[in-house]
Amino acid sequence: MKFRKKLFANIGYTGKMIVLMWQNDKMYLFYMLLDIIAYSSLPFISMYLVQQSIQMLEAGAEFRLYVPVVLGFIAAYCAMSCLHNYLNYKRDLHANVISFRLYQNLFEKTLSIDYEMLLDKDIQEKKELAHKIIVNNQFSQIVNNFHNFISKVIVLVGLIAVLSQIDFWILIITLAIVVVNTAVARYRNKFRRAIDVDLNPLQRRVMYFFNIGSSFSFIKEIKTYKMEKELLSRYSAIQSDICKGLDKTIHLSLAGYIIANVMNLLLDGVAYTYLGFRVLVSKTMSIANFSMFLNAIYNFNSAVGTIIGTFENMSANGRYLQDYFDFMALKTMRDKAGNELRALPESKSYSFAFDNVSYRYPHQENYALRNVSFVIEPNEKIAIVGENGAGKTTLTLLLMRMVEPTEGRILLNGVDIREYDESEYRNLFSTVFQDYKLFSFTIQDNITALSNVNASRMESAINRSGIRKKISALDKGAHTYIDKLYDNDGVVLSGGESQRLAIARALYKGAPIYVLDEPTAALDPRMENEIYMKFRDITEEKTTFYITHRLASTHFCDRIIVLKDGEIEEIGSHSELMHSDGYYAELYNMQAQYYYEKS
Repeated sequence: MKFRKKLFANIGYTGKMIVLMWQNDKMYLFYMLLDIIAYSSLPFISMYLVQQSIQMLEAGAEFRLYVPVVLGFIAAYCAMSCLHNYLNYKRDLHANVISFRLYQNLFEKTLSIDYEMLLDKDIQEKKELAHKIIVNNQFSQIVNNFHNFISKVIVLVGLIAVLSQIDFWILIITLAIVVVNTAVARYRNKFRRAIDVDLNPLQRRVMYFFNIGSSFSFIKEIKTYKMEKELLSRYSAIQSDICKGLDKTIHLSLAGYIIANVMNLLLDGVAYTYLGFRVLVSKTMSIANFSMFLNAIYNFNSAVGTIIGTFENMSANGRYLQDYFDFMALKTMRDKAGNELRALPESKSYSFAFDNVSYRYPHQENYALRNVSFVIEPNEKIAIVGENGAGKTTLTLLLMRMVEPTEGRILLNGVDIREYDESEYRNLFSTVFQDYKLFSFTIQDNITALSNVNASRMESAINRSGIRKKISALDKGAHTYIDKLYDNDGVVLSGGESQRLAIARALYKGAPIYVLDEPTAALDPRMENEIYMKFRDITEEKTTFYITHRLASTHFCDRIIVLKDGEIEEIGSHSELMHSDGYYAELYNMQAQYYYEKS
């Protein structure tokens, strides 16, 4: 039953492998099939070369007849060997093409996958296992297993025809030895993937440490707080756990190789003894046939071992192929929505309504937001405030449709936002995230978000964000790379400069809705005030959301939504909330007292 299940699984893996080759590079499939034919012919040419050579020597054939036969076999072997090497070379070239395309497919899938899915540890595991088809060269191993399997099946059919001429029992003995070797290999392969899966989280942590060591921001923190020793200690602990897992793999391999060597020595003894008996005692075999049958037994042993071994490897490695397909088959919000989506309203003004919205992060029991309801009128300026963990970022993610409500719904102009195409919906927003990221591309690339450049719009964004002075001081201006990844002359921006560049990106897009999550956290008070004054003018006829800890920056907002422990505590204007003397007034006065004391 298990064999049948594995057989059908391998057939499925083989089908998927062929589909991948056909989709990504058809020539690879062509070269592989030709190589199978060339590779399968080599054992027979070698075997008959020895047999014919010895037979002619035993018969005392003339040298002029001997040489053409031997050279003919050698030439045939050389031609097929060269053809095999050439086809192998072409396969390697095209395998690189397939690997690049597989990586591109994975990268594209990762970019298209929902933000909420990326928060899920299980999805992260799927992504990392899928990448092993490239990182660990699993696809090449799967293809090579298929190549070797088919080649050896062809060889095996021919060898059975040859060995059937001597004795049925020699086949049985050889097959029994191969089965023992295969059973050991099967046991070894059974645990290899399990160990690999166990090591995967540890390897992810190792990569995190590598990323720490290559990040300017982390290096500053490490040196300032003298974290080197403790980081090395934690890294060593992880490496120690990885080494334990690798030790298990090595011990399994060592035991398997020892048993295989013992069984192969046993086969040598049986083959030499039996064939020697036929030549020396029963006189039923010539020396030429002795050499041919001995060669055939070794090739039979190799062919059966390879067939069973590659069958097991196809099953083990095929799971990595399955990991790739499982990840690529993950359904995103866009996939689930289908084609029945509304067109966005043709309007310059947008209203929002949160209707009893609750949200819980994947695999979490507690809600990050609970029963949140409010309405935002077109062109309204809204501040969202609260202490850390109150739910401000979660509310922003829901608004941006990075995550979907666990309960309730969010309406845009009276329509559930899930009825719109998520990409088109998100295009309504210009956003500065609290944890904004700049790419190691040029300043221009970062401002335009890799879109077509509108020079006048970019200049306006640079001026309004307050980054003009910095860019003008650079030799390459907006064409200067950020960091040193692409160019040693790249610029390392300060925190304030980086934030102004992120603001410039939002201004360049100029969408009808702005979401600004702590947009001035890294700016000095003068620049912060200047930016807020500019934002007030820029967003005059736009719906705008400000997420902030600095309550002094909420004065110019129409209303303030105050969050506490994932629920709405208060809603109103600054003056209304101060007059009610509630939670907002308490937070505001707590911040204000520091300024009073300083004064």
